Amino acid sequence: MRLKFDLHDKWIVDPHELAAKLGTDATELRRLDELGLVVCRVVSGIGADEGKSRVTVRTEQAGWEGVFDLTGALIDESRLPDTTRLNGFTH
Repeated sequence: MRLKFDLHDKWIVDPHELAAKLGTDATELRRLDELGLVVCRVVSGIGADEGKSRVTVRTEQAGWEGVFDLTGALIDESRLPDTTRLNGFTH
């Protein structure tokens, strides 16, 4: 998995790779995204983390977080606890 952006600064990601990180398949991930049930946040590092980016992706059922270096390579990742729900609400 790589961190790269399109001309509109939107993250370009292979849906099959991301779906696997979330424990689902690409079709279901696309469906959730179309319903507005996928939240993705990209934050650039500052200070000691300058040059790194943290990407957090959440659905109602799962969450994943990855840290990417300046070249866009994934250098660390973790599944987020199921107790952390989308938008802070338990549905």
